[in-house]
Amino acid sequence: MRRGKLFIAKALAFVAFATCASLACLPEQERTNYGPAESLGPRQFPGPKNPAPAGDGGTPPLQSLCGGKGPIDGGPCDTSWKKDIFEPMFKTAGTMKCSSGTACHGDNGTSPIMSDTDPEAARAQLALFIMPGNKKPYIDVCGKDPDGSGMVCNLGGACGSQMPKTSTGQLATAAQMETIRKWLACGAPNN
Repeated sequence: MRRGKLFIAKALAFVAFATCASLACLPEQERTNYGPAESLGPRQFPGPKNPAPAGDGGTPPLQSLCGGKGPIDGGPCDTSWKKDIFEPMFKTAGTMKCSSGTACHGDNGTSPIMSDTDPEAARAQLALFIMPGNKKPYIDVCGKDPDGSGMVCNLGGACGSQMPKTSTGQLATAAQMETIRKWLACGAPNN
């Protein structure tokens, strides 16, 4: 029993010495200083707990987009984000179920997170999300070219993993894609 305790004590002493010798006991000028963890600041990304990006807590406001001019005014648009896209397609009860909290982009952490209850917040969350592969904003609120938005290629299956996943919602139909393209051609207004 005594040998076991002695062996454990020697092993712990060796680990402590090795740690000290390899990193912690280096002269200060030889250590890499990455700064305090809190220097990164509190980060809040768009999501259910931060549904309407307002520019606080690390979330850029929509006004920071488009060279600091914010979303463009595309003029009148016959296609409505809320009535023609968000409600019938993107909500949990919609055909695509994009904002479903249990399987998709609701509160489960799958990026981009989007609100299921607030169409304005959902639009902002998607406008602030940059597609990893093609570096396009998911919704381009700075222009009127539908192909400038990652949404078109993502829902159409030309980039990234085609959305929505068919186990949770139906793929976008040709008519739905046309509705989305018309809305994006208006400058993706919050209407």
